[in-house]
Amino acid sequence: MNPITLSQNNLTEMVKISQQLDLSINQLLEQINLGQLTIVKTEELEDLIDFRDAILAESDPENQERVSWEKVKHNLGL
Repeated sequence: MNPITLSQNNLTEMVKISQQLDLSINQLLEQINLGQLTIVKTEELEDLIDFRDAILAESDPENQERVSWEKVKHNLGL
């Protein structure tokens, strides 16, 4: 196995993440390697949350009324 080199800043951030998850750095890396822990980009996570919220809103019985595009434009002053 080859040793890895980390900057002090990267090591500090990894320690913070591992502490937040109550894991050692070794456990953190092991869980990532085994697919038990996934890293997701913030932007992708926000998109997934927005998608989930849209599905929930569309399935809400109180949101079943359809609004015409003309009414939307009028309400926006367009």
